[in-house]
Amino acid sequence: MKKYIYITFLLVTGLCLVFSGCITQDEPEDTDTGAEITLTDLSGRQVMLHEPANRIILQDSGAGGAFYTLFALDGKDAVKRIVGMDTELSDHRKWIWQKYVEAIPELDSIPTVGNGEDLNVESVIALKPDVLIVPEFRYNNTIDVYRKVEEAGIPVVIIDFHSERPETHRQSIEVIGKVIGREDKAAELANFYQEQIDEVTSRLEKIDTEKPAVYIECGMKGPSELYNTYGTFMWGALVENCRGENIANGVIDEWGPLNPEYLLDKNPDVIIFTGSYWPAYEESLRLGYYSTKEESEKTLDPFTERAGWETINAVKSDRIYAIHHGLARDIWDFVAIQFIAKSIYPEEFKDLDPEANLKKFHEEFLPVEYSGVWSLQLGE
Repeated sequence: MKKYIYITFLLVTGLCLVFSGCITQDEPEDTDTGAEITLTDLSGRQVMLHEPANRIILQDSGAGGAFYTLFALDGKDAVKRIVGMDTELSDHRKWIWQKYVEAIPELDSIPTVGNGEDLNVESVIALKPDVLIVPEFRYNNTIDVYRKVEEAGIPVVIIDFHSERPETHRQSIEVIGKVIGREDKAAELANFYQEQIDEVTSRLEKIDTEKPAVYIECGMKGPSELYNTYGTFMWGALVENCRGENIANGVIDEWGPLNPEYLLDKNPDVIIFTGSYWPAYEESLRLGYYSTKEESEKTLDPFTERAGWETINAVKSDRIYAIHHGLARDIWDFVAIQFIAKSIYPEEFKDLDPEANLKKFHEEFLPVEYSGVWSLQLGE
């Protein structure tokens, strides 16, 4: 009789576990508040979710999307919420992707759904997401594609890191926090971001000297050719925000190469290159999680040997700088802002250490460890 009762207890307990959902895999912590969520996204639209999102499609993971913010808010558990994403991060930020996959192997198994005009709407629908999160510029450029997603009953939430304005960064962080039911953590992250920005703006307000001329270039193609610089977009906006005179402003709209003669004629006081890990370009500027100072300087120095550059003020005064290309258009662009401000006004920002603040950001928010070299001045 006792044996019969014991066996019956085991059967009932097992059925209870199965039907109650106690045996689960790869599910995020339940954040269901039991109430609908209505939020205003960065396009000003009201979007309604039935509950905090546990199934999310990401767009523009490499820059300006919700990827880094999601992990800053939810730690390694964020991977359990992502049911589909683009390949921008794995294609164009290879060392960053490698670092995250080493820490969170499940990332490598997430279905890919494309991005923008290449978004596979059928795949998105089949994954039954609670929401799709997309940058405003991507939504506007391919609005017909995302409307098909919305017409299928899937909410689309728009964020905006691309405009490089602190207020839209804060709002984007807060919106993502609301989407996943982590509003307290989002407030903490937004406050950290604002404090880092205030380190710069509070000092810039006191500077009234002539603005130094600044040239900034993506170092992907190497020193053999002038590659993209930026007008009022992305890095160009950051230069202007840091009280530099961007020599590409008025000549380049969003991005594109400058005429070499024009550059020499403008004779910039400060030159900043952006680097990453672009293995298809052997001469590209190397920066990021797996870089060393020796390697980064070795790949930066040849840029100064371009024809005619020996006459440029920035070269003659050793004001050649490098910053990771992926630090713009996202929650960690405070590092780029601090670095650019310090590059333009070294005396006013001599006590500010952007690289140390990037390390602090990793320690307080990100699920991967800081490593490598993300910024430097040639020769220091």
